[in-house]
Amino acid sequence: MRRILLAAVFAFAFMSEGRAETVDRTRGVAAAFLNQAFARGDVGGAHAMYAAAHFKEHDPAIGDGLQAHRDYFRTHRRFARRAHVVDMLIVDGDLFAVMHHGFRDGRDRGAVAVDLWRVEAGRIAEHWNVTQDIPRTAEHANGMACGVGETYQSARALGERALRDTRRAPACGLPNPSASRDETRRVVGNYVAEFGRGGVRSAVELWFAPNYRQHSPTIPDGAAGAIAFLEREFSDPTAEKPQLGPQRVLVEGDLILFHHSITYPGDARPIALIDIFRVANGKISEHWDLKQPTPETAANDNGVW
Repeated sequence: MRRILLAAVFAFAFMSEGRAETVDRTRGVAAAFLNQAFARGDVGGAHAMYAAAHFKEHDPAIGDGLQAHRDYFRTHRRFARRAHVVDMLIVDGDLFAVMHHGFRDGRDRGAVAVDLWRVEAGRIAEHWNVTQDIPRTAEHANGMACGVGETYQSARALGERALRDTRRAPACGLPNPSASRDETRRVVGNYVAEFGRGGVRSAVELWFAPNYRQHSPTIPDGAAGAIAFLEREFSDPTAEKPQLGPQRVLVEGDLILFHHSITYPGDARPIALIDIFRVANGKISEHWDLKQPTPETAANDNGVW
């Protein structure tokens, strides 16, 4: 988790504004693509219908281009998640991101993933993802997603109707349409700035809500849990700092998503990170994160960012 929070500290200054005029077009592509891929379970067909001819893949398990994508999902069809919940959808400019989780069967503990797509000329042109397995134990009972369908049985119990509906009513809720995007950026920016100055306790006390809810499985719930964890993690001010690589940011309503790359001293390969914060009433009220090490080899040469 240290890598997650360090990435958040150093990433904020590099954010770029999404282009508001493209959001509606991006949302239309996202709705059609996700309906085909998730509700109908036809990932290959979704890419055939909505992907650009020059589609660029960053998932290290999948080769580049549409044909490699078709081959991968045809080969791996039997490993598809048989119980699946859409947790969150964020659209910003020409990018959209989905957080979702699923299980292959009753023996599978499941995994949470964030997938990001870039839309170009009405088609998806690029894809990134970060996936993390759900651990056996966590520091709280909030779940890595939103506490809905976080076992195979409960996810299956949502049924086909819920599978379809969660695209429009995700388990974590849609971004609040009345929330100010600029306010969300301002609040998280102030928290990041205070944290970056070394004010761990003051950053949390100033910018976390009293009912702050934690979803990272390694951090106890609430502001007190965050302070205890962060002070323990950052107790040595002389420690060598990690190197931040590329990042992208999506903001919609009360939600802000960071997609980071970071390399730690002594580590040969960087780590892909996702941080998501929810802002309510001028405070950070909720946090999710995912992390995935970069593999030694990849099926494409595009890099994970």
